[in-house]
Parts: sequence; structure tokens; C-alpha cells
Amino acid sequence: MKKPDRSSYTPLDFLEWSEAGTLEISPKFQRRGVWNRAAKSYLIDTMILEMPIPPIYIRVTQNDERTKMIREIVDGQQRISAVLDYINGKYSLAKNIESDCVGSYFSDLDKKIKDKITQFSFICESFTGVDDSDVLRIFARLNTHSVRLNAQELRNGKYFGQFKRSAYNLALEHLEFWREHKIFTETRIARMMEVELTSELMILEMSGLQDKKKAIDRFYEDYDEEFLERKNVENRFRRTIDIINDACYSNISSTEFRRPPLFYSLFAAVYHRLYGLRNSELNTPRNGRLPKNELQKLSDAIVTLSEYIISEKENEEAPRAYKNFVNACLRQTDNIRPRRTRMETIYNTAFE
Repeated sequence: MKKPDRSSYTPLDFLEWSEAGTLEISPKFQRRGVWNRAAKSYLIDTMILEMPIPPIYIRVTQNDERTKMIREIVDGQQRISAVLDYINGKYSLAKNIESDCVGSYFSDLDKKIKDKITQFSFICESFTGVDDSDVLRIFARLNTHSVRLNAQELRNGKYFGQFKRSAYNLALEHLEFWREHKIFTETRIARMMEVELTSELMILEMSGLQDKKKAIDRFYEDYDEEFLERKNVENRFRRTIDIINDACYSNISSTEFRRPPLFYSLFAAVYHRLYGLRNSELNTPRNGRLPKNELQKLSDAIVTLSEYIISEKENEEAPRAYKNFVNACLRQTDNIRPRRTRMETIYNTAFE
């Protein structure tokens, strides 16, 4: 089979083909759901910021009368539709973008920004002389060796709004924290696992302890268009991480609390001491600070509790009073009940 030709086309090219009736955006073998406004806006924002976009795949055929060259979008139809719809004034840009064009229709933009969009260079791979079965075989092979997307990678492709941006920005801002304390390996960072944990910690701040299996997607969806609590959540996140870093700098990487499920509970205990968690009956001063003596008690607590967990792993008996805590650390680590047990034990050990 002949290799595809690689070319660069702009939205003006696609617009010209569309107006001439020689562009088929939704061919019969490739139909997908329509992007929402946030997703479309995110793409336009990417173009305005002159950041890369994945290649578009095209099949070149002839019409039935063999009088016109038809270009069918095999992969990339949502991207092309989003661009053409924006140029044609069908939607304004949502609030989830980084550039200063929130709420703008294409006609509202100044010429420089319009040119960035209309002259954006899409890399396109064009197949000529291939039938439907060949196209399906090509893309089956392209996907054969791809790694199955995890839950966070799927969210990354589905949501484009304020909550997602906050989660990704905070995760990136604390990249060295995750690395230095060995909470995530480089491989897991590449798979966006630090973003997933950051998302969970933001949800914890907003609504208290949650069952991981049920909560994350709902928050991404509910706060995709608007996230009014953003600044407060981000600032409290930073403050809580700073406190943990100050108190436990030399201990996290060498204890069980480098494991994400246990770090979640550590964050929960410290956050509750600083600000108070919803749906928790533990007493808290809620004054946004930790005295020096409590910083030391927190550091000592995670070392002691980690030793109890390690003892159980090595078939040694942990103290009877901490049996439930140890079991909650070793089993069903992301369900709400063990999360509550771990958080309350950390809190009581460090602060009561």
C-alpha cells in the first residue's frame, strides 16, 4: 500500500473545499459524538497560542462523475468542524481558555488573532486510491501498539474546562514535589497520575472525603464550564502542600506515606487541621496555620504510623489500637471507609 503524502493545509483551505462541496467531514466509516463548546474553544485557544495539534488524516477520492477531487476527513473531523464553525460565527469562546478572547466570536477578534486561526498550519496525512476496508485496516494497525488510556488520560480528552485546568496547573506547579518525595515515578507522571491525585485533593477540599470510583468524573463534568471556587481551592491546596513539605520534608520519601492513597489521607488530616473538612466530626481550630510544635508532632506521627504498616507487612504485630488503621492502609485503599479511618488516625496521632 502506498504511503500517505504529508502536506500542510490551513483553515482557509478547508473552508474553500467546504464551500466548493469537495470536503466530506463525516464520512460513513467515521462518525463520532459532537464536541461541546468548551472542547471547541480549547482547540481554538490552542491555535491562538500557536501550540501543536495532532495530524489530520484525509482520504482523497473522486466524486461519482469523476469531475471533482473529494477530501474525506478520516481522523480529525471534530477539529475541522470546530474551526469552520468558529470562523462561520456559530459559537463564542468559552471561559476555559488561556488567551484573552473569552466570550469572543470570530468576528470580534482583531486581525492579528484572526490570522493566527485562519493561517494555522495543520499537518495532514493524505491517502489516495484506498477503499473503505483499507482505511479501516490502516487505523486498526495504527492503534494496535498504542497503550490503553487510563481514566485520567480519558478525562484529558473529554473535558476542557476550568476544573481540569486548575488540576493540571497545580499538578505541574508541584512537579518537583511529586518527584522529590517519590510519590510518583517518571512513568506515572507521564501517564498523568499526579494530575489524578491533584484532582482528588481538590475534590477533598470542596466536598470532603469521597469514594474515588464515583467522584472524579462528576466533578470534572460539573465544573467544566465554570469553577467559581477556583482561587480559594488553589490557594488552600498550595498552603496545605507547603505545610506538609515543611513538616515532613525528610520523611515522606522514606515512609509509606509516599504511596498516593496514604498521601491523600495525610493531606486530608493536615487540611482538616488548617481549614476543616466537610462531613468530618473531628475538632479543628480552622485557623489556617500549624504551630511549630504541631509540625514536629506531624513529622513524628507519619514515621510511627509508617512503622506500624511495615511491621504488618513483615508479619509482625502492630499495636492493637492501630489494627484498623493498618488494615485500611493495606486493603481497599481508595474506598471512603478506609480513607476515613486513615485520615482520623493520622489526625488524632498528630494533633490530639
